[in-house]
Amino acid sequence: MIRVETASEMLRQLELPDLPDVILADYNLPNFSGPAALQLLRSTGLDIPFIMFSGAVSEETAVDAMRSGAHDYVSKQNLARLIPAIERERTEAVIRKNRLTAERALTASEARFRSLAEALPLGLFISDTSGRILYSNRAVERLLGYTGADLLSGSFFLSGVSSSFSGHLQSLIATGVAFEPFELSCDRADGTSVETLIGMSFLDTETTNGDRQIVIFVADLSLQKKSEEVIRRTEKLAVAGRFAASISHEINNPLEAITNCLYLVAQSELSSEARYYLELAQKELNRVSQITVQTLRFYRSSTRPSHVDLHELIETVLTLLDSRLRQLDIQIIRDLRAQPTLLAHDGELRQVIANLIGNAIDAASQGSQIVIRSRPAQDWSLGRHGVTLTIADNGIGMDTQTRGRIFEPFFSTKGITGTGLGLWISREIISKHQGSIRVRSRLSSSELCGGTVFRIFIPSHEEPAAISDLRSFDGQVVAPELDDPTVAQLS
Repeated sequence: MIRVETASEMLRQLELPDLPDVILADYNLPNFSGPAALQLLRSTGLDIPFIMFSGAVSEETAVDAMRSGAHDYVSKQNLARLIPAIERERTEAVIRKNRLTAERALTASEARFRSLAEALPLGLFISDTSGRILYSNRAVERLLGYTGADLLSGSFFLSGVSSSFSGHLQSLIATGVAFEPFELSCDRADGTSVETLIGMSFLDTETTNGDRQIVIFVADLSLQKKSEEVIRRTEKLAVAGRFAASISHEINNPLEAITNCLYLVAQSELSSEARYYLELAQKELNRVSQITVQTLRFYRSSTRPSHVDLHELIETVLTLLDSRLRQLDIQIIRDLRAQPTLLAHDGELRQVIANLIGNAIDAASQGSQIVIRSRPAQDWSLGRHGVTLTIADNGIGMDTQTRGRIFEPFFSTKGITGTGLGLWISREIISKHQGSIRVRSRLSSSELCGGTVFRIFIPSHEEPAAISDLRSFDGQVVAPELDDPTVAQLS
């Protein structure tokens, strides 16, 4: 027990590590008083039992002291109450301390839960048994497009996200057992839908049904669905490619027989008209034979790089696309001046060229033109010589937003007919060849004609050819832009 008689002495005691268990304060002291001591204790924020006692004081004064924060008031005429009062207040102080510790632990636990829930990449709902949403994290807001104010307004239910939620919710309440995650199409705020994987379970298993809460996890399946669809399409294309190559191989044998027959017929006596038709048949037969050979080469994969002729690859692709070009009456303008031999994977490079020319055909209109040009070039930043291949069309072009996303996987402007992988794969193939691919485009409008120019730089391991008529573009020497006279003719 420590006796203090001034405010400074009491303050020093309260600043020590070992705090007193109980403070007994006489109501009146020469230099200090009980109410002043009580006010000083409360200013520190410490929870120490404070018992006021005095010899003669009115009941009103005692009540005022209790209202000011004193835990008890003992009269000196009834000191028998002092020991029980001290024991009671010490016990209650321990109870208050334990309760405060538990509240702080609960607050910290709630803060950790909220931090964890907000950081989750999965969407998280908490609802009551009626489906009314009590909590949602930011991932849900990003996925569904709703604001936190909308979801937590108190009037938003799970049925507003999907009408199918009600049936699953009732099944969970009826059985009391969480079931396997299920797929569900959820409605977004903008009216669109998103495919999701849902997991539901009771958050608290010990409360009664009326007060129980349900936790719902929401995972976005849109990218997975796109990937599955792309895989299905890719498998179909692979099967179609192998089937086309098999047919081309089988056609070769009868083609050779027909070619031999035509040769024998040509050695006989024929009228001029018959010979004209014979030569026409021979010409078309040669064209069919060329298409079968190119089809076989197109679907033959290469395991290692080899010396390939770039211009021959271009002609291979144009042969396969000839029917589409004829149907749309698209004119191909060839301006090939580069040293064509490159060390590359011919099948992969052919795939890039076919994709870019195919896209140009899709963007072009009836009777338009496509320019294909090649030039010797040099990457000044790395000191590499190579070839620049430019494919330009005068189609509808692209706006800035579309142009910024064309190399993203699964992004397509062709609707259900496009996989959104062509340009992404093309860029990966060019990067594999240590090259680069660039694009310039102008959207068609009432004042200006549209058009798109794709430019590929592929390094060469051959001796560099003369480099001329080239201009700098992103650290490279490249072919001219949309405003170049050679390309401007497309407008």
